[in-house]
Amino acid sequence: MFLFAALVFGYLIPVIVGKSITAEQTELGIVFGSELWWVEAVFLAFNTFMSGLFPLLIGGFISADSLASELDSKTIIPLLSQPVRRAEVYFGKFLAKVLLLLMVSILFTLLELAGSIASVGAQTQLDMFPLLVLAEFGAFLEFAALAFFFGSFARSGAMVLGILITALLFITGIALLLGLQFGLHEYMFFLPVTNAEFLVNVVPYYVVQPWGVMVLQGNMLSAPTVPVVVSVISALQDVVAGFLINLVAALGAGYYFFRRAEVKE
Repeated sequence: MFLFAALVFGYLIPVIVGKSITAEQTELGIVFGSELWWVEAVFLAFNTFMSGLFPLLIGGFISADSLASELDSKTIIPLLSQPVRRAEVYFGKFLAKVLLLLMVSILFTLLELAGSIASVGAQTQLDMFPLLVLAEFGAFLEFAALAFFFGSFARSGAMVLGILITALLFITGIALLLGLQFGLHEYMFFLPVTNAEFLVNVVPYYVVQPWGVMVLQGNMLSAPTVPVVVSVISALQDVVAGFLINLVAALGAGYYFFRRAEVKE
């Protein structure tokens, strides 16, 4: 899936579309030129491909078995029998996922950039490369934290992934239904799950037009939501704040359940 997304959005789509235009006016009012297809590729991969399931399946899949399977199979007992605190076990495991997901984010952005250069030529604003890496990393990391939370009481990695997918569909559906009635207001940037998708939605627009505005408007069963205009910098501040809140809340709650979990031989 990782390689498929990199190939399709980093190479094939720019080949098909990028060479035929000098600039593309998106529905949110931001202009992406062919020399910025690497930015567009990241945006498409995280927000078009499987409607946000991409970061869930990468971040969640990598982290799903970290606690759930070990607790269920009791393979964690030898570790807990050592003179280490549960906090060291819990956050040590999470740190390992942090480092792995950071490498995945760097690799994916490099593949998108290389694909865009190969398909439509030299790209611009490469100084923003770390910002896009951090956006992808944040999206992956938020789902990893949720996987640790659910994994602290779920029975298997498959169950963790099932809960994550259900949560994504449920929260996204509720957000879009509310958006049809009231508009996609900025408070939705703080919702768990949807925040990860918004994170990689807002950052590409900040790269291209940091002092511009963006129109928040989604679709539910082909019915457009009420459009809401927000500044790009305000949206970025909100999604970053929402990410930090969700990350701390998920990790804190997960550690609470992990600390209280009884593991019997």
